[in-house]
Amino acid sequence: MHYKMRYLGRAKELKLLDERYLTDKFEFGYLYGQRRIGKTSLLEMFKENKKALMFYATDSDDIDIRDDFSRFFYKQAGFNYQGSFGNWYSFFEAVSDYFKEDFGLFVIDEYPNIILTRDGKRKKTDFLSALQRAIDNMFKHQKFTLILTGSNVSFLETEINDSKAPLYQRNTFSLLLKKFEWNEALEFLDDVADHFEKAKILALTNTFPYYLSLINPKKNFEENLDDLFYKETATFTDDPSKIITSNVVTSGLYASIVKNISNGNNTLSGLCEALNTDTSKMAKYLKELIQDNIIKKRANFNSNRKSKYEICDPMLSFYYRFIRENSEFIKTGYGNVIKKEQNIQINDFINHAFEYECLTYLEYLNKNGRLNTFYTDFGNCNIENSELKRSIELDIVSSKKDYLLVAECKFSKNKRTISDVKDMFEDLSIAAFKHYKKRELYLFGASGFDDNILSDDILKLIDLDTMFNDNQ
Repeated sequence: MHYKMRYLGRAKELKLLDERYLTDKFEFGYLYGQRRIGKTSLLEMFKENKKALMFYATDSDDIDIRDDFSRFFYKQAGFNYQGSFGNWYSFFEAVSDYFKEDFGLFVIDEYPNIILTRDGKRKKTDFLSALQRAIDNMFKHQKFTLILTGSNVSFLETEINDSKAPLYQRNTFSLLLKKFEWNEALEFLDDVADHFEKAKILALTNTFPYYLSLINPKKNFEENLDDLFYKETATFTDDPSKIITSNVVTSGLYASIVKNISNGNNTLSGLCEALNTDTSKMAKYLKELIQDNIIKKRANFNSNRKSKYEICDPMLSFYYRFIRENSEFIKTGYGNVIKKEQNIQINDFINHAFEYECLTYLEYLNKNGRLNTFYTDFGNCNIENSELKRSIELDIVSSKKDYLLVAECKFSKNKRTISDVKDMFEDLSIAAFKHYKKRELYLFGASGFDDNILSDDILKLIDLDTMFNDNQ
């Protein structure tokens, strides 16, 4: 299928959906992922030139949702409104009759809103039982594609895998939509000529489609930062719900956990102490945040006890660290003053976020088979009181059998020097690393390297030119 060139990214996902759409039989899939990851945009692309019915489920009562669907059905189908369907099965009968023997696309966007209340309780509805009957009695004999989407990742994964769920094993595919691949994100910033500016923007947005779409390539990083956060009408300060990728992080202990992690309190013991919460309760909350892709647990090399929690979304982290408690002042015109006071901390934030940017690039290489082996996880390394009589800190570390990958990242206007290389090799001389025979070392330098540092089969020198011209 051909899609208009104005759309950027998602070529792989569109290809997967096309393959299912063209099987000449009924297909039923789940498309899910955190809020603002681009599910609706992907389906808007996919439905082009197709016979399609696409519905959005609001957070309303069952009757109100069915009334909305009924009105929209008649409008999309080109029929005069004939009143609300009395139950969900009669609605599905109308859908079946509309597609008949044709190929087509039937989408229910944010389907969990039909099933769950905002606080996670089950609504009184016959939607699931009616859909189960419709699939078994009608849809499976047709050849349109049904897609249910949702932002409640943990709920959708339970629905897909729970043998007691009404729709269990009736879906023919599922697709977890994640942020853009590295090369897709670069397409969005192709008009940003200055690589240092581009690096700062990516440190803030990473490869999240929604955030990238808000960047004005004609403005520098500081101007974009003002538009996003510090102007009286800033995108996220004026309406912070746009940046919240999960309902659970807006209040209570969830919000306190995210705030603490954004400010560097990122260990289980530290969070328990700061929030006066026992370990079992904290572990439960952290697990839910991980399931919703809000945070991730990053292992410390050679010591699971030193694992740290990180916020997956740097924009969310920025909001909690710098904006949330100042939003009312910013909306009344104090944004410039607040930003000036935060300037040093903002620079520290970008410097640290550049490490996550480098990690995203390595994950891209890993996924495309361009590392020495396939690594399943990337952590960091913090060893206190090593045999070198000093602590050792390495930004990115991964290993697999005889293979070792290590990366050191630095976002600075200064070039990296030979002493950086010597320090890296000295760090890796300790006993913990000696048994790894196949090594690949990455030295990231935003402003490049001194001439006396040479790249070879083991040491890879990665500057911004290398990162931003890598769009294979």
